Amino acid sequence: MIKVEVIFMLHNEARHLIVQALNHQIPVKEIAKCFSVNTSTIYRLREQLKATGSVETRTSLRGRKRSLSADDLARIDRLIQQQPHITIHEVTETLQLHVSDETVRKAIVKLGYVYKKKSLHASEQDRPRCSAEADRLAAVPIGERHRPSCVSR
Repeated sequence: MIKVEVIFMLHNEARHLIVQALNHQIPVKEIAKCFSVNTSTIYRLREQLKATGSVETRTSLRGRKRSLSADDLARIDRLIQQQPHITIHEVTETLQLHVSDETVRKAIVKLGYVYKKKSLHASEQDRPRCSAEADRLAAVPIGERHRPSCVSR
């Protein structure tokens, strides 16, 4: 026979009922049996009540922590306002962020900025042209037709 352990969270209403039962001096074993929980859950809720004053579920403590803080987002926003044409990789390097470029890109989109790709003309300016290709294009007058040399009649 296989024993299956079911892990579930107690709703806030059940947590408050457990605390009320504890306040009425009902034994912990009876409370645990009544609510179908382990006795350690009852003790943990009692300690949580003493420490925080509440037995509410702490949903803010769950999940993966954000890799960019609110301060990082503000710094990214200021940098983009100062230098609107900065690339995502340059943002990461300038602010010395220890995250991927994709994380910075998602943060920039959340800040409301749009991503513009370089136009064809602008991207051509960034790379060196092949001088032989440039010479060949410059030698052909506009409006004339030339046959390739490898094709025969």
